[in-house]
Amino acid sequence: MGSISGTARHQFDNIYEGIYNGAGLDNKPWLSVLGNHDWGGRQFYNGWDQQIAYTWASPRWRMPAPYWFQHVEYPDLGFDVDIIMHDSNAMDAKDPGEDPDHNMCSRKYNRPDASCASTGGPASVDSCKDWFWALYAEQKPWVESKLSGSRATWQIMVTHFPCGHDSGWYRSLHTAHGLDLLVTGHRHDQELGSNWGALGGMMCIVTGGGGGITSEASPWDKSHWYGEGQYGFYDLTISKSKIFIESINYDGSVLKSATVYPK
Repeated sequence: MGSISGTARHQFDNIYEGIYNGAGLDNKPWLSVLGNHDWGGRQFYNGWDQQIAYTWASPRWRMPAPYWFQHVEYPDLGFDVDIIMHDSNAMDAKDPGEDPDHNMCSRKYNRPDASCASTGGPASVDSCKDWFWALYAEQKPWVESKLSGSRATWQIMVTHFPCGHDSGWYRSLHTAHGLDLLVTGHRHDQELGSNWGALGGMMCIVTGGGGGITSEASPWDKSHWYGEGQYGFYDLTISKSKIFIESINYDGSVLKSATVYPK
């Protein structure tokens, strides 16, 4: 945690600093949360601590912990936003012998002596699943407390696993605690408005079109698309009265749009 390794520096230079720069991006804060492949994918010890440490080695990267909170003020526009960064990777933490290709705690892919105890993570393969689910459980009252105490115009939550997991809890965050928008990823496509009914009408987006080894389907064959696009990103225009969301395709075209109003 005290320094950035040569490997991590190379990774950040090539897939972050060297790509996400230019007009509109330079010197802008970059709020981040870990996904299952940041922990290691089929492992749990693959450099996630370096991504947290990079917070203190970069003027714009911000991820001081697996879960954290950011208050943002727009004084010239008269509104503010509370952003909750939430670690949902317990969804890929299973018994060591189960589903090895989709399991961070897999005995097949983790070394027998694998441990992240020195940086506060799982101490072993056998304790891995319980560690992640304990992390998930300790976040719930923290999230509810942050939302209940928020006096900001907007409350937004960012997490990795997509719309639909633990939907009853997210629904209660919207209906009882005022959460306005849920931003997720994991699937390698763009999905706007997933599971509105299961989430009590809350807007939820999956934004995974810019990452991953490949897309969920061919970006040219719409008949096999799960969401509205395969490679792309979302543009959010936020004001005191609304959040306007546009799904931008890889070719720059707008595929879908929606508007969120404060809860």
